[in-house]
Amino acid sequence: MENAPRLPRLNIHPGDWYIGNRYHSIYTVLGSCVSLTAWHPRLKLGGVCHYILPELPHGISDQDGKNAGRYAKTALLLMKKAMQHHASLNEFQLGIFGGSDTISHFGIGKKNVYFAQQWLLNENLIATQVDVGGTISRSLILTMSSGIVTVKHYEMQAINTSPIIINHKRP
Repeated sequence: MENAPRLPRLNIHPGDWYIGNRYHSIYTVLGSCVSLTAWHPRLKLGGVCHYILPELPHGISDQDGKNAGRYAKTALLLMKKAMQHHASLNEFQLGIFGGSDTISHFGIGKKNVYFAQQWLLNENLIATQVDVGGTISRSLILTMSSGIVTVKHYEMQAINTSPIIINHKRP
């Protein structure tokens, strides 16, 4: 695989994750979601996960694991196992991105960031690059040959979460 030509770019969507060296770069767009980036300088491989919520909501079942990448609790575990397949966790350069409160004021972004920070603390790992919070969306590109993460910020307007009252007149 080392000598195989790399594919141009992998687009990571919410709930997706990838670790490897098959692509030139990995791209994703974030709002309240969070991405963990991982890059190994000696092996020139890396990855990104893009999770939506910290944990599976109560009352929802994911017995087949098809949605495991959507939730930090399982997505970060999947990333960890994939990283350990290649090297020790502390050999990777890690980053945390996203976690804005762009869609509403429910604090989902903050909860997503907090989960990632606690996971890093529990794993005794440090993120060398952090760009989280605020009321912006972000796009990021992880370049596999260098480990450089390029982040662009985009201003967003929050959606009005006030209740809508509709008066209906009965005949």
